[in-house]
Amino acid sequence: MSDLPPQTSLKRWLVTTNHKDIGILYLVTALFFLVLGGVVALVFRAHLWESGGTGLLTNNQFNQAVSTHGLLMVFWFLSPFAAGFANYFVPLQIGAKDLAFPRLNALSYWFYLFSGVLFIISYFQGSSFAGGWTMYAPLNVPMYTPALEATTGGNGAVLGLILFVLSITLGTVNFITTIHRSRAEGLGLWNMPMFTWSWLLTVWMMLFAFAALLAALLLQISDRILLTQYFATDQGSGLLWAHLFWFFGHPEV
Repeated sequence: MSDLPPQTSLKRWLVTTNHKDIGILYLVTALFFLVLGGVVALVFRAHLWESGGTGLLTNNQFNQAVSTHGLLMVFWFLSPFAAGFANYFVPLQIGAKDLAFPRLNALSYWFYLFSGVLFIISYFQGSSFAGGWTMYAPLNVPMYTPALEATTGGNGAVLGLILFVLSITLGTVNFITTIHRSRAEGLGLWNMPMFTWSWLLTVWMMLFAFAALLAALLLQISDRILLTQYFATDQGSGLLWAHLFWFFGHPEV
């Protein structure tokens, strides 16, 4: 802490590796994405003010709004918001000076922030992802989506999700190592506070659950960019995506 700039300076928040600072950054950023997702929800609800729609959005814009709202809430708000509290409190509760890998913790946050920025930028590439937040096949591949969405904004959204999963994976490894190896002397696993216990079980599940999502997203971006056929055929491709996605989705819930 003493080696960092004062909290009142912008540089402090750009270079910090302190777990409390990064916890605050996670919380503030997650709340920003919560507000953004809420604004998107208000937009498509306003479109549904009357039967048949008010004309505020086109059909594809409505699909984008619903998809983006779901993705922002599930990925860029829920998990990172909890991670913010965990960053702040877990080291304090187990008597650790910081997380086991402070710089990796900072990298995890910046991956999270820039993944969200990449996702937002997809709007300005013509069209964001419009296949629903569960991204079910075959609606998640170019063959079944508008050409512009398939080649620009849709790809940006999927790449943003891949970067987000990398962020989560780095964070889970950091927390697992910290809780198992950096506890204060004499503090056994069974003596840890309930919050730390709940987060330990959560990150163990996330480590494996998000690996399945990463595999699914890598196959999807391969279909989109390299024109492979993992999800673009009628040979059970939708079921393949559903299995991979919900291997992640149910532990996440």
